[in-house]
Amino acid sequence: MDSLARNKVDADADVDPDLIIPTPVWPPGAEALSLDEPEPHALGGEHFKLVSENGFGDGYNNYPHSMAWFKGRLYVGTTRATFQMLAHNDPLPPLDPWPVTPPKDIYDLDRRAEIWSYDPASDEGWICAYRAPWVKGDDGSDVPRFIGYRGMAVFQGTSDDEPVLYIATWAPRKAPRPTVMRTEDGIHFEELPGPNWGDQVRSFRTMQVFNGRLYTSPTGSTTGDRQSQECVGGRPAIFETEDPRTGWRAVSSQGFGDPANLTVFEMAAFNNHLYAGTVNARNGFEIWKTSARGDPPYDWKRVISHGAGRGPLNEVAVSLCEFKGALYVGSGIVNGGYHRKLNVGPAAAEVIRIHPDDSWELIVGESRITPQGARYPLSGFRPGFNKFFNGYVWRMGVHAGRLYVGTFSWAQLLPYCPIHKWGEEGQRRIAKMGVDWFVNNMGGCDVWSTADGIHWDCMTRNGFDNECNWGIRQILSTPYGVFIATSNVLAPDRAIKRNGKWEYVHNPRGGCEIWRGANPPGSEHA
Repeated sequence: MDSLARNKVDADADVDPDLIIPTPVWPPGAEALSLDEPEPHALGGEHFKLVSENGFGDGYNNYPHSMAWFKGRLYVGTTRATFQMLAHNDPLPPLDPWPVTPPKDIYDLDRRAEIWSYDPASDEGWICAYRAPWVKGDDGSDVPRFIGYRGMAVFQGTSDDEPVLYIATWAPRKAPRPTVMRTEDGIHFEELPGPNWGDQVRSFRTMQVFNGRLYTSPTGSTTGDRQSQECVGGRPAIFETEDPRTGWRAVSSQGFGDPANLTVFEMAAFNNHLYAGTVNARNGFEIWKTSARGDPPYDWKRVISHGAGRGPLNEVAVSLCEFKGALYVGSGIVNGGYHRKLNVGPAAAEVIRIHPDDSWELIVGESRITPQGARYPLSGFRPGFNKFFNGYVWRMGVHAGRLYVGTFSWAQLLPYCPIHKWGEEGQRRIAKMGVDWFVNNMGGCDVWSTADGIHWDCMTRNGFDNECNWGIRQILSTPYGVFIATSNVLAPDRAIKRNGKWEYVHNPRGGCEIWRGANPPGSEHA
């Protein structure tokens, strides 16, 4: 399969350079950079096989929000009916028509989150290991206990006899507050009390293991009916536990002492420290680190501020990943590249990398002068890997000596966007090629890989030939290859314009997808 076939742009096409550049622009000296060892095998789109489609047979399974390898099986936790839910938020995103059929009441839908498991070595296929139960809501009605499982981690607490799979949850507004789930065998699941966040917090996502402890932070919150915030947790602090059965404690101050840090969004272990990235719409994301020694709250040091010199256009530290002695950070802007409520963006995402001495380099992004000196993209790629619509660098993962990076793209939403309100310049850029051209050539997310952070290979620029795959939500290395999970919200139906009229039709490739990238030739389970 040639996943790049639809995205090969004619060199003579009159394409706006601010929206796409077919090839990298190399900074001085970058071409002379070389690898210290032979380049690990680079997978192409043709090496990936679709192993699950249509949201495990139910298009409402939009997000594969979490993924873990546990006891020889792949586990995937879903979040359901996200765009149907967004249609009931206030303010409503300015999309017309709404891309999927909006329900009259979001609680009319079965949004019970699911956990699926898969053994790549057998022919049994996917098994639904767990589905959230119905519970009584605060109004006495039946509501889903959880609508999403946003994070997973394999961790052995002090009272655990062996490593256990722990799961972060997302509870709807009418349900009790979110809790931590655990399973010892992947078959039987139980709930444990989560940190004492209060009723405003409705979800958490990051679960990071570091030095024998498990860390998390609240990510989603609500301030009332139709006021959910998926990326603002309401309490920007980090919590830890040695044993999730016995409770959690706060180990950082709120927002690291800055109210502009709205949420601690992502964490990673690197160089014997725990690193944390924030959401900061005023100044741009910050990166903090701690050795987590002594009594909490721990001493934290700020490593990056002001969005690495880009300001609010790097609003969120979306993804963090250690790779070959550096910590890679992927940025983004809330709501996929344009934070409407706080008027941040639109802009495409960047990649930077941080070294153990706290110095940093720009890998993918916009050249600029910073307090640390001049920075230019060492890869030659401008923001979004030269794709304006890539609003997040959403996920990273390491497999077989390579760093894999997945993006989120909003180009497939252009048919529903109020382009007539974008102003003269925005309208000109879209009209130059036409909405259909952008959907067909730039719809769908990207997957890139690198052995050194400088030279990059592309697996796909169009969501594995599916423009409805708007983002890469998980990348996980396993003994059976690298698994990549796509988020796809245009399901189970989508709005299509036919003969000048909009209608909702079934989307045969709606719902999340799971792709398996084969191991390098000659390796085990290749």
